[in-house]
Amino acid sequence: MMEEHAKRLHPFKIPFEFWKLLKGNVFFIIMLYVLNFGSEKMYMKVLQIGFLVYLVWKVISVILRWYTYKYQIKEGTLYITSGLVSKSYQTVPLYKVQNVQQRTALFHKIFRLTSLTFETGMTGDQGSVPFEMISRKEAERLEGEYASKQELPVIDISEERIAEDMEPAIEKTIHFTPSKHDVLKASFTSLSFLALIPILATLYNTLDDFIDLENTEGFLAKLLDTWWIITIVIAGLICVAVAFGIVSTFVKYGKYEISSDHERIYIKKGVLDESAFSIRKEKVQAVEITQSIIKRVLGLAEVKLISAGSTGDEELETNTLYPFLSIERAYGMVEEILPAYKVERSMRSLSKQAFKIRMLRPSFFWILTTLAIYYFKPSLWYISLILLVLIYTLRIMDYKNSRYLLNDEFIQFKSGSLETSLFITKRSKVIQIEVKRSKLQKFFGLATIETINRSKPVHHTKLQDVSVEYADEFYTWYMDRTKNIQFE
Repeated sequence: MMEEHAKRLHPFKIPFEFWKLLKGNVFFIIMLYVLNFGSEKMYMKVLQIGFLVYLVWKVISVILRWYTYKYQIKEGTLYITSGLVSKSYQTVPLYKVQNVQQRTALFHKIFRLTSLTFETGMTGDQGSVPFEMISRKEAERLEGEYASKQELPVIDISEERIAEDMEPAIEKTIHFTPSKHDVLKASFTSLSFLALIPILATLYNTLDDFIDLENTEGFLAKLLDTWWIITIVIAGLICVAVAFGIVSTFVKYGKYEISSDHERIYIKKGVLDESAFSIRKEKVQAVEITQSIIKRVLGLAEVKLISAGSTGDEELETNTLYPFLSIERAYGMVEEILPAYKVERSMRSLSKQAFKIRMLRPSFFWILTTLAIYYFKPSLWYISLILLVLIYTLRIMDYKNSRYLLNDEFIQFKSGSLETSLFITKRSKVIQIEVKRSKLQKFFGLATIETINRSKPVHHTKLQDVSVEYADEFYTWYMDRTKNIQFE
């Protein structure tokens, strides 16, 4: 009965896989059939025939995989069958889908197609269900089927959840779209203009294969003796690099959009290669706000939503809000999109005992490096001194940046030296905690605390050298979670 209504992916899946096959084997094709075309060597003929057989087999397998791969949604469950000789069956209840990810590459755009991925919190083959080549209409149908089956099997009877369910549905609100100023700021902050350097180096090496550039070096040296020519060349390279950075940043972030409705958060990005990501607000396990040293100087930040489902290895940024928000806008957007979360600006700093232990804690990396320098190259003794200064500088920076706070059902950690990370989560989203004390920490009355949140992979966040009194308070805070457990 399932076979009568089962659907296949779009037929353009076949040429798309052919293109991927050719792209992945272009080196061997050139080596075997272009550079060694007409070769009389026996081993080369064997390699050419063997690789041709391999290509034919891969082409046949692509066609068979497309033909045998079928899917159907029936009674809120996704059924997938594949395989010709050895049949494979996959069953995924739609209520277990955590995130929905849509990506429209240039190939998809040309033929008005798209790809859709259902991400679940499960492990193994059922962790991700991709539909790599479907029509946009079919993608809308699948998303509609998913959205209609999001009533969870376990009923949450908390008063907060009941109040939320009784609120009327509201329209989607757009929280952020980048302006021209935002794109310019992002192009400099991301240092995307530096990507031009390896491109120019590759271009130079390619030209060197066809043109004897060494004979022109003398002419170029004489030409560059003139100061005004050097100025023009440098100015031209700077302009090209800046233009390249702006264009590449616009292609990636120009059509960025962050929006939400009562239940979900939506993130869209990309000009040529579009991707869209959506997540239910209740699936957000934590929020992480990070700042590199450049972003701290410019007052920018990146907000990442840590969710229970995976977002895939290729699209790790899909659950990241715009990476170049002003720090105040980042804090405000978290509270706008997730009203259940609060970001406190004022937090407690580490004690003086924490500073002492960080100065006394041995660095095994420095010890091993120093021993290696002393044994192999004693004349480079100053490298050991520079490394020691660098290690202690980073420790001091991490000590000054480290903060923590317990605020009712919320907890906040901040740590980092060159890059800082502010982690915010709710007690109901923490699945496990750990409190550890080394012998050195016991002597100073300190401890290390850690939270573990459900994600893929499981997300660990720790803060070293908090007072033992706060560690006890942290443990008691978590044990009180039974007062407002939230089932998912």
